[in-house]
This record gives sequence, C-alpha cells and structure tokens, in this order.
Amino acid sequence: MKPWLLNILACPIDKHHPLNAYFFTWETSEEEMQKLVSEIGLFKERFKKNYQNLVKQLIDGTISPQSIRVLEDRSASKYSKLLFSEAVKSLDKIEAAQDKSEDLLLKSFQSELDVLHCFFNLVEVESGLLVCSKCERWYPIGSSVETIPELLPDDLREKDKDIAWLSRWRKLIPVNVIENGRPFNLK
Repeated sequence: MKPWLLNILACPIDKHHPLNAYFFTWETSEEEMQKLVSEIGLFKERFKKNYQNLVKQLIDGTISPQSIRVLEDRSASKYSKLLFSEAVKSLDKIEAAQDKSEDLLLKSFQSELDVLHCFFNLVEVESGLLVCSKCERWYPIGSSVETIPELLPDDLREKDKDIAWLSRWRKLIPVNVIENGRPFNLK
C-alpha cells in the first residue's frame, strides 16, 4: 500500500475518515529507503508532473493532512521513520503558507513537494493496521496479500484468520485494538 492511499480511505462501515494507520513492515527495502532519504528534498525534473499533481491535490483537499498525522510508523526501519518525519514537517510548512496558489507552491516549496512525493508514492507498506477511531473496527494491511489493505465488512471477515493475524502482530498493535477491537479482539 502506498501511503498516499490514506488520503482517501474511510471505514466501510461508518464512512469515518481518516483511519488511524500503523505501519509494521515495508516492502521497500532498507537500502532503497536509505537511498530515497539521502536524495529527498532535491527537485527532480523527472517528477515535475508529479509535483504539479501533488500541488493540485493539496489545493483541492485530496491530500488530507489529518490522515498523515494519525499515522504511526512502528516498523524497525530508521529510514522510513526519518522520511515520515520529514513528510510531516513539509506538510506543516506548506499548510502554514498564506498564499496557496499553484504557482507559489511549485516555486516556493520544491524541497517539501519532493519529500511529500517520495513519502506518498515511492515507498510501499507491506503490513500494518488501519483502525476506525469512531467504531473501533480494525482492518489489516497485508493479511492475505502483501501490501493490500483489507477493508471488509464484518460478515465477510474470517474470525480464525483475523485472530491469528492479531496474535502475530500483537506487540505492534495498540492495546485498545487487542482488547476492544471490532469485529474481533484477543480479550
């Protein structure tokens, strides 16, 4: 799952957005992540169209800053944590801008746009958890197929499979999900 997807995902039961996200492992290797981090913030001509699209999404509200702020990287990757931290700082700087015209954002925030582009689009979550803070339902990322979030309604979920998944990732899952998560928990 690309982190960008957090901008549009909502709970299928109550339509709440944003979902709290917890990333456990990355499909992107630590070496690839390190290379990305060493190059973030440098304007790259090959991504110019991507930066333009990102600016449009920031202006039209497709990019949901709150969806990024409820993300927690619980992986063992120091580089993914650094990339995430830089993405939040970049988002804060852009949000603080008085003038949010396309031209100004493209000219004044080239470094920040590159950081956001890298975080949203160039790394891939392998496994993790999405949680609706409104109804306490949880949804695995990578349970059946690596990198794919599984936002299924309760009646289509498999209890034994979900319990096994919760048990496997227990140390990285928030206590409230372990004890009170819906539709299943380990209590």
